[in-house]
Amino acid sequence: MNIRKLIALLLVLSLCLSLFTACGQAEPEEAPTESTTTPTTEPSTQATEEDADSETFAYGENDVTAKADYAVTVASPASDAMQLPIAVNAEGETAMTNSDLQVYYWLVFYDFMSYYGNYAAYFGLDYNKPLAQQPSMMENRTWEQYFLESAMTQFAKNYAMAMAAYAEGYTLSEEDQAMIDDLADPQGEFATESMGYGFESAEAYVQANFGMGVDIDTYQDYMRLYYAAFDYNSSNEAVFREAATDELMETYYLENAESFAESRVVNVNNVTVRHILIGPEGEPDVVTGQYSEEAWAAAEAKINDIYAQWQENPTEENFSAMATELTHDTASAESGGLYEDFTTNAMVSTFSDWCFDQTRQPGDTGIVKSDYGYHLIYFVEQTETRGWLEIVREQYVNEQLSALVAATMEQYPIKVDYAQIRIFDMITYSLSLTEEDSHDHADEPVG
Repeated sequence: MNIRKLIALLLVLSLCLSLFTACGQAEPEEAPTESTTTPTTEPSTQATEEDADSETFAYGENDVTAKADYAVTVASPASDAMQLPIAVNAEGETAMTNSDLQVYYWLVFYDFMSYYGNYAAYFGLDYNKPLAQQPSMMENRTWEQYFLESAMTQFAKNYAMAMAAYAEGYTLSEEDQAMIDDLADPQGEFATESMGYGFESAEAYVQANFGMGVDIDTYQDYMRLYYAAFDYNSSNEAVFREAATDELMETYYLENAESFAESRVVNVNNVTVRHILIGPEGEPDVVTGQYSEEAWAAAEAKINDIYAQWQENPTEENFSAMATELTHDTASAESGGLYEDFTTNAMVSTFSDWCFDQTRQPGDTGIVKSDYGYHLIYFVEQTETRGWLEIVREQYVNEQLSALVAATMEQYPIKVDYAQIRIFDMITYSLSLTEEDSHDHADEPVG
């Protein structure tokens, strides 16, 4: 099953009903840097679905701070509030309704949750509180506003790329059309998958992920736009990649050599080495997280002893055997400390600097220190692989794609009226279901 079919049939995300109740329970071992900000306005009392102003529109005249709270707890796909056109194209035609927005909004939320997991709590995100009541890691944005802004940006990109595809005569493939049709088939694969997860229908599954303002038609519309944008991006990526010849990439590297050097990408071939790592032992300081000078000195003494022992039989085969037995690097122990065919930016700098010294010859050995400990390195060879060229090619292609997206968004702009936006509050809704479930089981016997 290809990845796009997986997206269509399984939504590529955890069920929200288990998501919200499970998040925020476990503490991570180490946190990223925390950012504290203040929302632009105090959150209002929670909005209802019916309070959208359908008489007056202000497309492009406000931003994501137009409302302090966009949440509603009652919604249906065909309701006036969910069918409001919240974004229009340059011709004033409807580009997005509130119903469409729900899919983008919650996909952005799930993606954030998937990437950060429990670490999200250190950014101030509490999955058990309405998002409009929490300042986000972005200044002057609540979490609700943060995700809304991200969702609208993603939609604007998808919309522009899809419109460009259609302008060039794009049509869905038979396979993609069949997958979209399957979404609405009560006997289809998507419905079967949905009921396999315990839902009574495919629509119930969709609403469990995106809220009560979404139906199968909405999700089909999302998939049509997604496929068109995806295919347009992929076809252009193939064109850029074909144009990125080795000769052009060598020139591109030289033109951007300083920038590449900052990320330790250097135009030299890959290398293969073996190493034995001895790290400082004992417990690091509880305040600084650093090992004592004595621990580091002991590690240095041990690596020197190992080096002296190896010199009694200075062969690669002996080095490999000693690495398997002695190294603290569990990732390479079974292979005799072997790291094959890697680029200049693949390892920590001190390790990499020694390995990519252009005077290095097969059989050379040396000891370097890194944050992990002391490394005894055996230089095997410089390979024929020009890994740096592929890194340069990826940057070039991504740069061309970014420029294409920016130009296409200018060609097919959308304007949003944030004051008309309503977002079904999946967090409050899911917590209420959990509370109802706990009440239902309150009188059940224990044990």
